[in-house]
Amino acid sequence: MQLSETAREILDFFRETHRKPGARMTMAKLDARFGTDPAVAVAVSELARLGYVTTPDAGTIELTDRGFDAVHRGGHRPGDGADAPTPPRRSGD
Repeated sequence: MQLSETAREILDFFRETHRKPGARMTMAKLDARFGTDPAVAVAVSELARLGYVTTPDAGTIELTDRGFDAVHRGGHRPGDGADAPTPPRRSGD
């Protein structure tokens, strides 16, 4: 599934500023970086729905293991292979 541009930018921001799964970021920090655009809240909801982040409270987002893997493998950008279908297994594999 392809992410919105704002969702990809949020994951890029995690990559720049955090180095571990479970890293937390406040919504205030996102607002300082991206402004108070409603698209940020929509993108956070999108990331949470897809399992890239959790929202332990209304003012915090936390990077999940899945989000960490996507960020550090680049699996959240189009054309990086993350959206490519998994090849079928051959019999005998």
